[in-house]
Amino acid sequence: MRRIPLLLFLLLTSEKDFANALRSGKYCFQGCELSINYVSFNDTGPASKKAASCLSGLRTRSLYLCVDEYCSAGGRDEWLRGANETCQRIANTSMLPYDIIAEYGPDERNAIKRLSTDEAFVYPVLGNVVLPDQAFFERAFKTLDAAFYEYEIHLVYGWAMYYFWAIVISIGIGSRLVTLIQSIRHREWHRVPTDFDEPNQCRGGGASGGLPVLLKRYITVPATFGSRCSQPIGWCTIPPRIQSLTILAFVMLNIVLCTFDYRVTHGNLYWPRECIQLWRYVSDRTGIISLANFPIIWIFGMRNNVLMWITGWGFGTYNSFHRWVARVSTVQAVVHSVGYTVMVCERGGWSSFKKHLGKHYFWNGELATIFMCALLAFSVYGLRRSHYETFLVLHIAFSIVVLLTMYYHVEIFTDGEWNIFIYPCLAVWLLDRFLRALRILIFHLRLWDTKATATYDPSSNLVYLNVPCQKSSGKPQPGTYYYIYMLDNLLYAHQNHPFTLAYVANDKIQEAEDTGHLFPRDPSPRRTSSPDSIESDSLLSSSAPSNTCPSMVFLVRPYDGFTSRLAQKASSGPAVTRVFIEGPYGHTAPLRDYANVLFVVGGTGIAVPLSHLAHLLDDGSAVTNLHIIWAVREHAFLASVCESHALLRDERVYLKAHVTQDEENKDDVMDEGLKRVKVEAGRPDVHAVIEEAAVEAGHERLAVMACGPAQMADETRRACVDVLGRGFGGVEYFEESFKW
Repeated sequence: MRRIPLLLFLLLTSEKDFANALRSGKYCFQGCELSINYVSFNDTGPASKKAASCLSGLRTRSLYLCVDEYCSAGGRDEWLRGANETCQRIANTSMLPYDIIAEYGPDERNAIKRLSTDEAFVYPVLGNVVLPDQAFFERAFKTLDAAFYEYEIHLVYGWAMYYFWAIVISIGIGSRLVTLIQSIRHREWHRVPTDFDEPNQCRGGGASGGLPVLLKRYITVPATFGSRCSQPIGWCTIPPRIQSLTILAFVMLNIVLCTFDYRVTHGNLYWPRECIQLWRYVSDRTGIISLANFPIIWIFGMRNNVLMWITGWGFGTYNSFHRWVARVSTVQAVVHSVGYTVMVCERGGWSSFKKHLGKHYFWNGELATIFMCALLAFSVYGLRRSHYETFLVLHIAFSIVVLLTMYYHVEIFTDGEWNIFIYPCLAVWLLDRFLRALRILIFHLRLWDTKATATYDPSSNLVYLNVPCQKSSGKPQPGTYYYIYMLDNLLYAHQNHPFTLAYVANDKIQEAEDTGHLFPRDPSPRRTSSPDSIESDSLLSSSAPSNTCPSMVFLVRPYDGFTSRLAQKASSGPAVTRVFIEGPYGHTAPLRDYANVLFVVGGTGIAVPLSHLAHLLDDGSAVTNLHIIWAVREHAFLASVCESHALLRDERVYLKAHVTQDEENKDDVMDEGLKRVKVEAGRPDVHAVIEEAAVEAGHERLAVMACGPAQMADETRRACVDVLGRGFGGVEYFEESFKW
């Protein structure tokens, strides 16, 4: 029973506080304006409603009396200055001075008519001063208080998107700093001391190994569900668990911020029906947060994204973030458009909707939402993978349409406050294009004179693309990739694809004025006995002949589109083609800090270990044991790689090739120098390979890098998680893949 007086006290004090609140703040002055605006006065000639509000002495007196009746003096002078500036702008006149109401004493004020809400709703034309009654004024005040609160909180929640990603990026920066410090100190990870010397004992499980190992085992390395990560599920791809958790947190944040904190008030003057109030608030909030997400979408979609460098996360990570932020933004835009459509139709049905379609801002907003949905529809994994050029053209075109229509959609806000989310998108897009062009120029200032030689080997169904790099200002780094443009056909000159650098070779120059070739006429890597063939990796050979030219070598498996045209061009013999080279992109994984390195690759994924070999085997590297497990279809491809790379003869390198299709003459393709190369038929047992490597590494650190078919990459990831669970805490997983 003691609770009743307490509740009564709280109720009475809250009512008192509310009454005091009515007499302060900008909403009090604007509440008077809103209530008085329901009335027209007959002391002005023909004029617009806005102009009449400044010219009418009756309205001005009524407004001042309302302010004097219900509002405190705090902020009144500022409000009067703003009202006078508005009148000067729209009617070229000033309002009457505020002290004009001094003529109204207590008796005169008591005689003034008090206007009720019902009377105001008939929009009367009066010839005398009026005052809104208490109930009418409170409704006006509450209407504005709720509306402005929602407006301000919408913007706060829009900026919350940036705080969220700032926290995520900060975590990435911190993690990268820790990794760099560990690399500098050559800190060694030790597995939990358990007796796992026998392979069969590895099945027995093991203790964790502290927080870092637990994070790797359960958060940073595993697939989100099961073992499928690189492999699509239908037309969908699911990123690794750490990315999925980040995306889930972002999605949940947007759901929460779009669901809660709505002030729906009874008797709202703007939207009397509470369901329409809710539609309005939800529509505004989803629209504002959707627009706030735009710059994040564009930043995460950049090739030249400085965030990749400072966090160490690859293009695939930010591309996943890019897609999911775009999806969330699109859903919010749909809710925004549906909400306003409901409100428009509620006012007057189909005729009201058709009337609004004629308004510039409205149909631009509808188009923006439609094209955002189209962007999602044409960005599904299947289309990106099978028709990349079509996807890219549509993606760019639709993105431009979305920006333009969104700009004109928010143009009605004269102060341009919402363009703060439009202009950064344009700036990011232009900056990215500028940096792309700059990278091309840095590679070769005479960009129109960059030539490459394409050699097609039909026995291995592979194109070797050699690009001279002696004019490049940037030194090629292992594990990096370049975008290549073919300029021979102007119809396809805009198309560009990323290719991982396989290695840098020293090719003897044979200039022929009649052909313009900068490379040997038959530079096939298989013909190593020819004096005009590729000799060795330039990073290994320090005594290259003076007439050699360093060139970057890319291994290209022809499929369709870009790669198919390249193979066709070189099908009748080595072909010189004019190209743009944009890069390098990506970063070199810190593999040289590990005593043991294992590459699990498939097909042209051999380019990854080839690009790292010289870097991992030089004097400053900690690598003492380097294994390459390679699943390759054709023996011819295997032979050409083994015969062309002297670094494969290093005693620290062990190559085990699994030929999955062609097994003819497998014993005749290896030369005598390749003592540590083993060839087997069939696909590798990835799990057994990684378990064996972990046992062999013992207490030393082991870096496992996967590059190849999606299934192989997923098997490698799953196997690394398993050995982490068995106590081998020194295992680190890396994946080299370009995920669209």
